[in-house]
Amino acid sequence: MADSEQVQFPIKARSHVLRLLGDELIGDDGLAVFELVKNSYDADATTVRVEMQIVDSQNSSISVADNGTGMSIDDIEQKWLVLATDSKRGKENRKRSNLFKRSPLGEKGIGRIAAFKLGEQLRLTTKADGHRECVVDINFSELLDQGAFLDNLRVSVRELEKPDTFSQGATGTIIEISKLYRQEWTRADLRKIQRLITSLASPFETPDSFEVSLSVPGREKDLAGMFGSSDFTEHSIWEYEFSLTEDGFSWSYRFKPPLWKGVKPSSANEDSGTLLLISSEKDEVSHSSGPLIFHPNMLRGIGPIHGLILGYYRRTEVLGASGNQAQLKRWLDDQTGVRVYRDGIRVFNYGEPGDDWLNLNVRRINTPGGKFGTNSIVAAVSLSLDDSDGLKEKTNREGFDSGGSFIQFRQLITSVFDHFEREAKADRTALDAAIKGRGESTVAPPRFMDAIWNLKQGIKSKRIDKGFLRDIEAIEHDYQELRDVMVSAGTAGLNLAVIFHEVERGIEALANAVDRGMDESALKRHIEQLNYMLHGFAPLLKRNTVRPILCSEVVSSAERLRRTRFQFHKVVFSAPVLTSEEPDFKILAAPNLLIGALGNLLDNSLYWSQVRREREDSKRPIAIRVATVYREADGSSLIAVVDNGTGFSPRAISAARTAFFSERPEGMGLGLYFAGLVAEQCGGMLTIGSTDELRDEVDIPAAYDGAAVSIRFPGK
Repeated sequence: MADSEQVQFPIKARSHVLRLLGDELIGDDGLAVFELVKNSYDADATTVRVEMQIVDSQNSSISVADNGTGMSIDDIEQKWLVLATDSKRGKENRKRSNLFKRSPLGEKGIGRIAAFKLGEQLRLTTKADGHRECVVDINFSELLDQGAFLDNLRVSVRELEKPDTFSQGATGTIIEISKLYRQEWTRADLRKIQRLITSLASPFETPDSFEVSLSVPGREKDLAGMFGSSDFTEHSIWEYEFSLTEDGFSWSYRFKPPLWKGVKPSSANEDSGTLLLISSEKDEVSHSSGPLIFHPNMLRGIGPIHGLILGYYRRTEVLGASGNQAQLKRWLDDQTGVRVYRDGIRVFNYGEPGDDWLNLNVRRINTPGGKFGTNSIVAAVSLSLDDSDGLKEKTNREGFDSGGSFIQFRQLITSVFDHFEREAKADRTALDAAIKGRGESTVAPPRFMDAIWNLKQGIKSKRIDKGFLRDIEAIEHDYQELRDVMVSAGTAGLNLAVIFHEVERGIEALANAVDRGMDESALKRHIEQLNYMLHGFAPLLKRNTVRPILCSEVVSSAERLRRTRFQFHKVVFSAPVLTSEEPDFKILAAPNLLIGALGNLLDNSLYWSQVRREREDSKRPIAIRVATVYREADGSSLIAVVDNGTGFSPRAISAARTAFFSERPEGMGLGLYFAGLVAEQCGGMLTIGSTDELRDEVDIPAAYDGAAVSIRFPGK
């Protein structure tokens, strides 16, 4: 073997990396100024003055002056001039400040490079208590010309015998950047910087005094008329506060409408409540089912979360009721969004115009009815800097790194918004009714078919021209046809999502079974079930005519399509009509619609039974039963789905059959609505309630103590 010689070489960084870091790591000039202001916060400053001298582009400058603790010459040498210093990084170095006990915002040690983004010349003037005032002058081009590599660069620091700027014991730091690279500053640029730096501290929760001001001599008109973050908070229509802590989920809700007839204020609150979770990004990728409710262990790496959501209605009638419509609208244009704060200090770019990190606008489009977009929300989400170490800010200072704790954080906050929107839905409907002039009538409008019947009877009794009656009957016929098409498509759509999910998960399970060496007979059963789900679903897409069908056939088809899902969740399923414990009977219905409607009721039972088991941390199995009754005396019958889930809330009892009402996160609110329409097509009706109420008609074992939904069919 030939001799070899090992040589070690140093890793070098070229001087030009300073410019690259300034350009690439800081998103824009506004964020560059913001980074310098954050350093003032870390230095225990209570006031920060930002001044932009930009009228004369040849002598332009930006200065950031604070009254913080300042720096000694040792601090400049060992911290300020050391890139990526670890003085604020890691729990062992992240010591709270001496005066206000603030946790340091900076952790990467490169925030000062923001100055390289702004201009050619920098002057640092600083003084710490008990130390001399120090001045550092840096011309960036001259600095980089000193040598090709960073270790060739030198910076001169002057210590003054007598303070020139900070006299009479004052301390602080002034950074002035001159010869700015940007020559033109538009009105929009200046207003953005004003919004950035003045929103640094949370208007709702600030641990101590920290105020930032911006002045632009000669351009004052460009900043005129701007409002502060809290100027119009009292004009919100909805107010919602929440906390996610080790003690659980707590919330309070207030509805504060204009003083109009027909709409009343309301409020609600709950300590240690249940937060239902929207699906996680991880669940969507893995096709698995994660937790359905919030558990305190989900806060690992995130820490306790507190928040305030202010909801506004941008209808002209509501804005006008504030007495300041034009000003309120401009304020909303500037301030709406969902901002994030750590220790009361803002994390950018969350909540900036155009930012929709929770996808609220997409949810509003995809799920109509009561959703809030970012332009109707002023919200603050507050975190503890010490406890949220799993949330790492991106190097370019534009939000947190995606993945890890951030995925969990976003799921939790979006779930909170979903809860808020469900709480606000009824009040929003009442407000809409008041705007439309319907007053506070609690009488529900008649169903369409009842209204048609009343109309026809009125035409007959008033002896109105029979030609009108034919027109009404034509409308009735066209409505029924359109309704049939809608119900068929809607019911199939609700089932389709379940089928796709189960087939995708079934394929993964099949692949795992092959890897484990499962015997061929078991593999054959897996494949047969997948084939059945795909081919068994096809009839649901077809428009079936109404015909007699056996109840057992309907129940069997609905259960078979969900068998894999029930097996995965270890559901104890029973249906006496399938085991001849109850008599079979025929139903006059469109088979595809009835099977689809029953399948949706089974899906609902599965979900709410899972929620209850998680909430109670119970080991008891999920139990779902399809109970049936046939009355020979009059030929009437029913199919009921009962479970051991959470049951219906009083609000759900009254509104569950209304289109777009749902208490389930991300629910469309169409399942029970379509089931009701299917029952109507059969000449029957849908009823909902508790299993106790249904026991007067059906023999139901005591284990089933949750919800009961019945499709009732008429007799002879």
